Amino acid sequence: MNRSKSTMPSTFHPLRYWLIGAVAVAILLAGFSLFELGMMRAGYNRLDSFADYQELSDKYADAVAESKRLREKNTVLETAAKIDREAYRQVESRLVDLQTQIQNQAEDLQFYKGIVNANEGTGLRIQDFRISKLTGEHNYNLRVILAQALRSNQKISGQVDVRIEGLRAGEAETLDVSDMLAAEQDSGSLKFGFRYFQDLQANITIPAEFEPERVHIKARLKGQSSKTVEEFFDWTVKPG
Repeated sequence: MNRSKSTMPSTFHPLRYWLIGAVAVAILLAGFSLFELGMMRAGYNRLDSFADYQELSDKYADAVAESKRLREKNTVLETAAKIDREAYRQVESRLVDLQTQIQNQAEDLQFYKGIVNANEGTGLRIQDFRISKLTGEHNYNLRVILAQALRSNQKISGQVDVRIEGLRAGEAETLDVSDMLAAEQDSGSLKFGFRYFQDLQANITIPAEFEPERVHIKARLKGQSSKTVEEFFDWTVKPG
């Protein structure tokens, strides 16, 4: 009986591995070369692209630095503008205060001129009346200025009655200032005694629901109950 045997090489020569590797490398190199050639024919250059990338990177870094510089400059400008606005506000506030002071001094000067120039007669007169707002929603200062001619050398005294006319719940009502005086004052603050002029002041608090319209002032000379001087003034609050 004949037996056939297949024979196989027991070893694989190393040269074949080297040849296979060389062929693979050659194929890769050829493929890369063909790719580069195709890119160059299409107008693409790797070195130029790298140079462009580097240029763009530098421009981006410059833009970031410039943006930071502009933000810092903007912060400085905003701070300077804020300081300028605050300085302007303070100057404006100071100017308003100075204007108010000048106006008050002008009014006082006019008042004293009125006393000096009013030489006719020797009797009592109500020279001026002013209302000023105090701290608190319904708190006010009333100022009644009494005078007589400078050539009058006689001292006079008496009492001032001040009443405020207005509306409460739509109904007419009259309030006596002596009933609304602040705690630190009493009705004696409305008494007068002077030779040339006197400035009487009263701090009052009016009821919240009361709407003042005008003020009735009556000055009565002491010892001469029939001798009185009276005037009406609109309820006008002086600003400031």
